[in-house]
Amino acid sequence: MTVVNIAPRRKSRVAVTFQPPPPKELAGAEYEGEKLLIDKTIAARCSIAEGAVLSNDDVLQLVYVSECYRAKERAIWLLSGQDYSEKGLYLKLTKTYTERAAAFAVSQMVSRGYVNDNRFAAALVSSCKAKNMSRRGIAEKLVKSGISKEISNSVLGEENLFETDFERALQLIKSKYINKISTEENRKKTFAALMRRGFSYSDIKKAIELLSGVNEEIY
Repeated sequence: MTVVNIAPRRKSRVAVTFQPPPPKELAGAEYEGEKLLIDKTIAARCSIAEGAVLSNDDVLQLVYVSECYRAKERAIWLLSGQDYSEKGLYLKLTKTYTERAAAFAVSQMVSRGYVNDNRFAAALVSSCKAKNMSRRGIAEKLVKSGISKEISNSVLGEENLFETDFERALQLIKSKYINKISTEENRKKTFAALMRRGFSYSDIKKAIELLSGVNEEIY
């Protein structure tokens, strides 16, 4: 295939016209009609210019490198706004890019130290503790964020979370809700507030019973 035209496009891309046209539905390729949209930085690095002759394998590699580069740049942009776990970033990238390009971008972020699951997990645990979440609730949030059980258990073990969720529920009610458990309606509101923090029904019920002296089915 011979490059017969290169034209600039939005989002730092160029539209490359080949003769004959490239195959349709190349994995990770972006098209504009029969033209391939390639990242302009990659086009320059690969010396893509009018008159250049590329084999089918060359075009496949060009598409792959272009997509990987754009996925990497997207990952950097995403990380400038918030932290991600490896899995979280991968899932975010696969909404736009192929799995192989997303995996490449994540590996680049990990190798550069931009993504670190241990660091992410420690920060998340600290944030959850500040919100008075239960240990169970924190563990669930770690899993939802893509953190492995091994890292989750390690980080939770390093944090000062040796008290049980029942004890944490008692402490939380004493510090924030002690004046709000005198009526049935307020006890239900307190129950709901602790449920949102990941505490179990039984732990909340026992804590409220102990502190209010009332034994009742809250829900």
